[in-house]
Amino acid sequence: MTTHSNAVLYFPLKLSAQGPDCTFYNPATGRVHKVSQSAGRVLNLCDGERTWDEMLAELSQASGTLPATVTRHVQPFLNRLAAEGAIWTRPQRMLWSSLPPPTSVFWNITGKCNLCCRHCAVSSGMKRPDELSLAECRRAIDDMAAFGVQDIALSGGEPLIRPDWFQIATHARSRGLLVSVSTNGTLVTEAVARKIAGLGSDVQVSLDGATPEVHDSLRRITGAWQRAVRGVQNFVNAGVPVTIGTTVTTANIHQIPALCDLARNLGAERYRIIPFVPFGRGGAWRKLEVKPRAMQRLTEYLRQRRLQNDIDIVEMEFECTFDPPPLQPADPQSGLGCGGAQTYITITETGDVLPCHFFSGVEADNILKHDLAWIWEHSRFLNYFRSMTLADLTGSCQQCDWLAGCRGSCRAANFAHLNLFRGNCHCWLNTRPT
Repeated sequence: MTTHSNAVLYFPLKLSAQGPDCTFYNPATGRVHKVSQSAGRVLNLCDGERTWDEMLAELSQASGTLPATVTRHVQPFLNRLAAEGAIWTRPQRMLWSSLPPPTSVFWNITGKCNLCCRHCAVSSGMKRPDELSLAECRRAIDDMAAFGVQDIALSGGEPLIRPDWFQIATHARSRGLLVSVSTNGTLVTEAVARKIAGLGSDVQVSLDGATPEVHDSLRRITGAWQRAVRGVQNFVNAGVPVTIGTTVTTANIHQIPALCDLARNLGAERYRIIPFVPFGRGGAWRKLEVKPRAMQRLTEYLRQRRLQNDIDIVEMEFECTFDPPPLQPADPQSGLGCGGAQTYITITETGDVLPCHFFSGVEADNILKHDLAWIWEHSRFLNYFRSMTLADLTGSCQQCDWLAGCRGSCRAANFAHLNLFRGNCHCWLNTRPT
């Protein structure tokens, strides 16, 4: 992968000096790596702008060593990291672009949670000691509003477990931002539901089983299902628009029809399937990931269910493949099918700005150090992410008739599977039947 002379290499992870060595954590594998300082200097050259030939020339000159000798020592190291998803390679240099402000911000206001879900992508549980304070949250909101952000979605962890969540939400509303809340529903009393109704907010409540046994097993807390259902009822009674969101796994896919019925009977307005990605705590539960062919069958069912008009069902990933392919072929230079770093961003509980929370752990800019406008324009990771094009994809995607429609779709699953630019590992057209 890294042997092509014009290949452009990018190392996206946080590299820290630690004594005579450097360390970095790969969130896709959960491994901590220790490397020498000279190896650290090599990784710093993998900036998404230098080709391998340019890196080789710099390394050769700095060390006074022949390029062939540098290649013999460095390339096995880079290839090993590439196999672990820690080196990304594409044929083009990244571009630095100026885009209109993001419309939406998904904001994990805390890492603390009262549940311990098997499929949690951010490994929530305990509060981080460096989480943004209320004053810092207010300044961040002022910054978002001044930059032109239109709406924020408060999430976590469990956002309602944070004692000052309502102060954060009301400050956002006072600055003209629309506010929505993504919650596990267990803390939604009648009073909480009325507060959120007063904000003019809508909500997404996670419900991963049509029965307590399935939901509570995934959430790992007995009684979580009953409290979540009660939370939905409190929202509906308070007039809050509710979306039921289900992270689909091998443990609950058989209950999706019953979950659609339950969502309708509870008075939810929308139902949404969230594909499970083995990231964060979910990385230890890879057996929960649904095979593409099973997801295809589920998508076919939901398309038919949508025709009943009994509940609004959000369109599924790769649903476009059930329709005739686009008439116009895909433009190789058009962007990938992800709105991260394009129309929305995620802000972590500590202030890192990311395309989405599945990239937690990369080298990211922080709103405590720079204002959002600066980060939007100058963040290397955001600019690299929005530089990615269809030409970067490898494998069967390049010959797919639907590429102009899905444009490779979400990259998060590929990151978790250690190969960012392969054909999407969740697509049933890109895999053998299973």
